[in-house]
Amino acid sequence: MPRILLFTGKGGVGKTTVAAATAIKTSNLGYKTLIISTDPAHSLADSFQMGLNPIPTKIAENLYGMEVNVEYELEKHWDSIKEYLTIFFKSQGIEDVVAEELAIFPGFDELASLLHLLEYYQKEDFDVLILDCAPTGETLRLLSVPEVAKWYMNRFFGIEKKLLKIVKPIAEPFIDVPLPSEEVLNKIQDLYTKIGKLKDILESKDTSVRIVMNPEKMVIRESERAFTYLNLFGYRVDCVIVNKVFPVQAGEYFANWLELQKKYLEEISNRFPVPIFKIPFKETEIIGEKLYKLSEELYGDEDPTQVFYLDEPMRIEKENEHFVLSIKAPFASKQDLKLLKRGEELVIVSNQWKRIIFLPQSLALKEPQGARFINGELKIKFR
Repeated sequence: MPRILLFTGKGGVGKTTVAAATAIKTSNLGYKTLIISTDPAHSLADSFQMGLNPIPTKIAENLYGMEVNVEYELEKHWDSIKEYLTIFFKSQGIEDVVAEELAIFPGFDELASLLHLLEYYQKEDFDVLILDCAPTGETLRLLSVPEVAKWYMNRFFGIEKKLLKIVKPIAEPFIDVPLPSEEVLNKIQDLYTKIGKLKDILESKDTSVRIVMNPEKMVIRESERAFTYLNLFGYRVDCVIVNKVFPVQAGEYFANWLELQKKYLEEISNRFPVPIFKIPFKETEIIGEKLYKLSEELYGDEDPTQVFYLDEPMRIEKENEHFVLSIKAPFASKQDLKLLKRGEELVIVSNQWKRIIFLPQSLALKEPQGARFINGELKIKFR
């Protein structure tokens, strides 16, 4: 199966550059590589200094890139959904142009990128699939979509679809809101089904997330939060890449920056339990041909497709008569975490993020008897 690499990080840290350089490296090693941008800013095309289409576009031998276009995706795959939403908004008195805009719901371009990831993963047309993700917050919301969709699908959609088929012929003449057709419902169901499949792929050993950061205080803190939430959602971070590291010979003008960076680099090394790759600060923009040079520097003699760190974000163990569910949540504090069990679901809340875990049969019928937070790991005891 294809190897999947997701690159994320705070805006402006250079994740598109790192993702592009990684794609060049893997293609040079003989892997047929596709890099997909989820960022609506479309900086991937700027990095390669060439136009990219909403379908795989050849960049070089073994290397293809694509940038998702929302209008193209909706017209090709989801036209019936868009048409229904446009009609719905118009029925509420919203003028035509605004209704057309509202029909393109926020985050669809990022979601379309994930659906392409699923498509090419299943087709096995490529050896390596690289996702250049939007900035951290958007990425975390995007990666939580499969979890939410699975919950909604299991709870409501099947019931709503059956009820609507019965109610629509009777209710539609008496209400001023157009009800969705069966085609629209089928498209929505297809969308949710695909999103559900994504969850298994993103949590598999084929997928690694790589966090790109700069040695700066605010960037490090955001990267720590991202690392925590990614672990909570079951995604494996196999390395971090520190970009824009000043060389020691940077000169007297940068003396204070050098001291600060030295301190932050030590902090990164001590706090992140994964391999760390460093990229020196460059004197010019890294675009076009300069990407190819960076691709040779970034990983050294290492193959970027290897898994640099493999650890289970979540595992179940038996301790005497108890079962213990362990979930990694580095950089979180005990006060940040809240737990709730509802039937077969375990809900974990960490600040603004919520994860719903569907418990395996061995735990679903048991009740949590307590939880401990030890060395960045949440341990929940079931009996």
